Amino acid sequence: MAERPRPAGNTKLLGLSALSASSMAAALLSYFRFAETTAIFGANWRTDALVVATVFPFLVQEVVAHSFGSAFIPIYSRVMEERGRAGAVAFVNKTLSWLLLISSALVAVLWIFSDQLVRVISPSGSPELLELASALFRILLPMIILKTTNGILANFIKYERRFTTLAVTGVIGLSLSLLLLVVVRDSIGIRILPLSMLAGALIEFGYILYQSFRSGYKVDPSIAADPHVGQLGRMAMPVVGGTLVGFFGPIADKMLASFLPESSVTAIDYANRIKNIALAVIFQPLLTFADLSFSIEAAKGNEEALLSNLRKNMNLTSLILFPTAALLTVLAVPVVSVFFQRGNFTGDDARYMGYALAFYAPWLAQFGIGSLVSRAFYAQKDSATPVIIGIIGIICNVLLNLILIGPLGIGGLALATTVTSTGKTVYLIWSLSRKMGGLNLRLIIGEQFRILLANAFLVVGALLLIRFWPFSTESDIVTRFLQLAAYSSIGVLFMLVFLRVSGSSTFREISSRIAEKVRGRISR
Repeated sequence: MAERPRPAGNTKLLGLSALSASSMAAALLSYFRFAETTAIFGANWRTDALVVATVFPFLVQEVVAHSFGSAFIPIYSRVMEERGRAGAVAFVNKTLSWLLLISSALVAVLWIFSDQLVRVISPSGSPELLELASALFRILLPMIILKTTNGILANFIKYERRFTTLAVTGVIGLSLSLLLLVVVRDSIGIRILPLSMLAGALIEFGYILYQSFRSGYKVDPSIAADPHVGQLGRMAMPVVGGTLVGFFGPIADKMLASFLPESSVTAIDYANRIKNIALAVIFQPLLTFADLSFSIEAAKGNEEALLSNLRKNMNLTSLILFPTAALLTVLAVPVVSVFFQRGNFTGDDARYMGYALAFYAPWLAQFGIGSLVSRAFYAQKDSATPVIIGIIGIICNVLLNLILIGPLGIGGLALATTVTSTGKTVYLIWSLSRKMGGLNLRLIIGEQFRILLANAFLVVGALLLIRFWPFSTESDIVTRFLQLAAYSSIGVLFMLVFLRVSGSSTFREISSRIAEKVRGRISR
């Protein structure tokens, strides 16, 4: 019997549209789940316990799934070139076999030492907080195994350019997680939160495994020696080290926040989540395409095409993330108040979380460019350089934490992250330029300056309106929503006018594409 044909990959336009739509859907679902969580549980020692419980499970999940996932595509591209599809599927099976052994062992170790690990994160936590954190910690541990498998299989599907499938996967998991939270609410206490996360990861696993079978994957576990698996391990090890070091910053933030007033751990974690939701919806689709294109060009040895893609993506990233960072910084309290202030989440909670977010949000402006540059290193099978730079950044972050927490509290912890991350991005760009004999960034400096200046106009426009129509968390929700919409709209209008007048090439290109699509639909 003839083999069933594999699903066709998406075109770039369709794939980007699917990823953008799914990112928007995932962001909305994340927001609804987040808002429901704050409304039901507020911000208190129980939510602090949940934040403490998530640190090590999420760290190990990131180390095993993300670190090996980041290194996977460059190696997999080479395996496809050398061995063909059958050899590539065998490589996937060997990779999964080794990673499942590693992740299972890590889960066992974390289970045994859960009590001690939560004390590390919250050294000043009460006995009640630590006991609850340890119980929640153990519920989350199976996610490490599930997310490890999901990460590798997602990269397998990504190489097939089945972006629509990837788009649906995360939405399915978030939908189930939100549904469980809405149905169960606080009937079993805060344990519903890790249980709903686990249920979401489980259904994601089932869906992505089925879709992998459709793409030609066949389960054939093997831990036989393979030079490409060894190369993957060697390339991933620096990323593992970098991920461990990278997580030390957030861990240090939470440790220091535990010495501040109750709910400080929750406030800094929630502020971090808000910026990550914004990052996921507006940047993740772009990064997915950039990662794949960089790896393919590097595998072909086409260095100039890689650099051209990098410069183009840097301009587009700045046009997207600069205004996002500016709006979240200037409008931090209004954003938190409008989207989360209800139920057990009060105006005081909104002001405290908004204070942290205002210092975190500028981080977005540079993070996208830093991510693109890191992917350019990975595409060339150099994972050590970004890791070394990351270690330097974390050391500086911790030192700056200690300096700024006194005068600024949780705002100081957030600001330290923003400042050191920006320095790390600059160092990454300089290092990649040295490695590749120059990046020809002079081709985009003028455009970057125009985008930066346009965002200065955005900030001025928003602040002018705030001055004449001050925001209060005590106002009714309709007034607060209208104020936030007005502040954002006038700021964006100022920015767009400047981009048009200044002749921004990136803005002109995007506007032309949108106009073409609109004309095409009208002509139909």
